[in-house]
Amino acid sequence: MTIRDIAEMARVSKGTVSRVLNGKPGVGEETRGRVLKLIESLDFHPNAAARGLAARRSNTIGFVIPHTGRHSLAGSFWPVLLTEIAEQAAARGMTVLLSTSRSEQEAESAFKAVLRGRRIDGAIVGAEQAGERSLAELVMRDIPFVVVGRQSEAVPWWVDVDNAAGARMAVEHLVGLGHRAIVMVAGPGHLHHVQERVRGFQLAMKAAGLDGSRVVHCPYETEAVLPAVSAAVATGRGVTAVFAAAGDLVLGSILACRQAGRPVPQATSLVAFDDHPLFAQFPSGITAVSQPLEQMGREALDMLFHLIEGREPERREVVLAPRLVARGSSALASEQAG
Repeated sequence: MTIRDIAEMARVSKGTVSRVLNGKPGVGEETRGRVLKLIESLDFHPNAAARGLAARRSNTIGFVIPHTGRHSLAGSFWPVLLTEIAEQAAARGMTVLLSTSRSEQEAESAFKAVLRGRRIDGAIVGAEQAGERSLAELVMRDIPFVVVGRQSEAVPWWVDVDNAAGARMAVEHLVGLGHRAIVMVAGPGHLHHVQERVRGFQLAMKAAGLDGSRVVHCPYETEAVLPAVSAAVATGRGVTAVFAAAGDLVLGSILACRQAGRPVPQATSLVAFDDHPLFAQFPSGITAVSQPLEQMGREALDMLFHLIEGREPERREVVLAPRLVARGSSALASEQAG
């Protein structure tokens, strides 16, 4: 699918389509609306062969994270992924242009920064908050891209971890330690990976004959986690374990358990989704579901280079298996203080 195709279908010129995509003036509101509606209604699939015909290359790839730099680089997920992608790209003589959002409410700004700046040969895009319109613009500009994570059925090339399987691992580990009342602390419910982790949690709880309804959704901010988790694990509610389904939710969960008089691991067990180098340095160590981030970066970059070179990747989607790293934050329920 190209700008020419859209122009023919909308019965306008290629220049008109280009102005609509770039938000430039000179297009009537009726025409602009018609072109945008057509763009959004199409199931876009990049034409890898056409991309390979580009006359010149910049030897630069974009890494688009639709979060603020403060959010993206404070944890371990994006920095580890960026490091792997940058090293693999450098080995192939390529540089990486990083783009983050101005704010969490302006995720689209991460795309605009890349498209308005240096010309790139392709892009790796974080799925969280990535809108279909932004992805469609990459398609319309014939920019190859691969998505890390999955947020839309329309995305043709993506790499992700099996989020549901990771959540099941966490629950099965806690159930194996004798825990029966488990609270899941999850991120915003509209995100695809959050939905998958909740699904895995509830399937595992149901398989064990347990109540899987104790799911608390929170923004990825410690201040928001504290009151929600404190109420969920307060003394007298019978909760003995917490599954913090993102690395950003761990500190808030630990502090909340302490405030509720149920400290980790003495009175409450805790398992996290997403490992972090610091988790092994905690006094008891934090049990965590670890994502294969280095492999994720390699797979995404390999897929992207296939597209840049005009070759069809071997697979359109890659789903990687997580693993559980057991440490001291998860203990036998019978050994914890009541």
